[in-house]
Amino acid sequence: MPRSKPSGDGSSYGRPRGSPGASSVKAGQDAASTSVQGGRSQRSRASPGRSRPSPADRRPAEPATPEGRAARAFVDQLAGNPRTVKGKSARELADLFTAAGYTSYPEQTRKAGTSGKAVQVRVFGHPLITNIEVHPGGGRHTPEGSPYWRISLNVNGRIWVVPGDFRGAERLAGQVVRHDE
Repeated sequence: MPRSKPSGDGSSYGRPRGSPGASSVKAGQDAASTSVQGGRSQRSRASPGRSRPSPADRRPAEPATPEGRAARAFVDQLAGNPRTVKGKSARELADLFTAAGYTSYPEQTRKAGTSGKAVQVRVFGHPLITNIEVHPGGGRHTPEGSPYWRISLNVNGRIWVVPGDFRGAERLAGQVVRHDE
């Protein structure tokens, strides 16, 4: 139900103009605005052109165990050498990212219009990789038992790691890498 304006001269509706409280509200708004603008200008002088930390600044600490260091080496070279995902399951990839110090977990794909067989590995905190889709095959692209992987990057799109019998590679968006060549 809409609020109706009280009857009378309007003095009981809201804060009357020119009251002592009205000027203090305006003064508070002006002070807050100046403070925010001052903070922005100080930040821009400290690091011109950067509003967020660089990927190197967000990188987790170096793992302490040899397994963790090996996992870090694997995930750090993954975007440059995507064929290394060949033979790895979604759980194995998630475990490698976790051991390397990143947050990751596998999740069944829920996208409509797909076979529903793919498993996503969600990756958080990695400077390049945001998601890896592991597909066991048996859909429109490959025969049963012929897996492929899609690596989603936050800067360069996608990298598809596919077998030689992959159908439709010429229509994919992103870089296509044949893992069996």
